[in-house]
Amino acid sequence: MSPQLAKALSYRAMQFNVVASSNAGAVRLWQRQGFDIVGRLPRAFNHPSLGYVDALVTYKWLAD
Repeated sequence: MSPQLAKALSYRAMQFNVVASSNAGAVRLWQRQGFDIVGRLPRAFNHPSLGYVDALVTYKWLAD
């Protein structure tokens, strides 16, 4: 669901639970959509070539 749709449906905030820190494209995408990184789970994701990398939790406040 897009932040715009969520806001139209009266959601007050959105959270995306896990994105691998090694996935730079996805991290940039979430940040371009206005999401902030609010949590980091150290070595939570076993990347096939990088080994264990952090998992990030992102959040965006919608109601203003």
